[in-house]
Amino acid sequence: MSKNKKKYRCVLCQSYYKYSKMSEEHYPAKSVGNFDIVNFDLIKSIEFTISPEINKIIQLRINKGERKDDVLSEIFDTHLATDLYPKGRTSRTLCIKCNTFLGTYDESYKKFFMIDGNPQKLKGFQEHTKLEIVKSIFGKFLSIPETKNEKFDFINFVKNIDETSYSGIWKIYFIKRNFSTDLLGYSDIRTGKLSYDEGVVYEMSDEKFIYNLMNFNKHSIYEMTSLFDIFSKNYKLIEGVGDDGGYHGQLLITSLLNNTSN
Repeated sequence: MSKNKKKYRCVLCQSYYKYSKMSEEHYPAKSVGNFDIVNFDLIKSIEFTISPEINKIIQLRINKGERKDDVLSEIFDTHLATDLYPKGRTSRTLCIKCNTFLGTYDESYKKFFMIDGNPQKLKGFQEHTKLEIVKSIFGKFLSIPETKNEKFDFINFVKNIDETSYSGIWKIYFIKRNFSTDLLGYSDIRTGKLSYDEGVVYEMSDEKFIYNLMNFNKHSIYEMTSLFDIFSKNYKLIEGVGDDGGYHGQLLITSLLNNTSN
């Protein structure tokens, strides 16, 4: 059966369409860093980080007047990265109409992204803008590969523009990126999945934030911000993963082990 005759289901409206009526959904949005994605060699990066020879070369170049950021960037481009998704991470999971609809939420999320999630600046956002920020992130999780067969109870919340509350089982926690989340300053925006006795954790991120969608309350050892806290006067933005590594660290370890075994 040819692609243009096969039916594809939109993850939002749940209707079926021909391949030509489906659109390429960026996860996260292209405007927040999802473009020209490279494949990051995690094992090699760790070897570079702990290698005395490499660190000596880096220091010598810095002593000769080169900027540290330029040196690390050159090493990353030359030795650690190869093109993986030149146009960004996309999936054909939404019909054209639903993709356009979710784009209105993405505009609100971009405002959050541009202020770095700053609690003081967020106070000036209207409630409906905050609501669209939340819906934007929920909507993006619908399109990551790992959630393909998952049953979500927040679809109506996302697709109904007038729906102002969600009381289902799924929760989203997030952190702001810093040195503890990014090896060599590289913002790895791969998606992932972790399974626990309590339930499942999905991850999606952009250049500034890392989001985890889960169907249970987060483990108390991990300090993160609930996405719905942006409605609260006591909203506090958590930066980094701390010494425990968080769910992001667990996914990196899993990736490292998988690369080692292959």
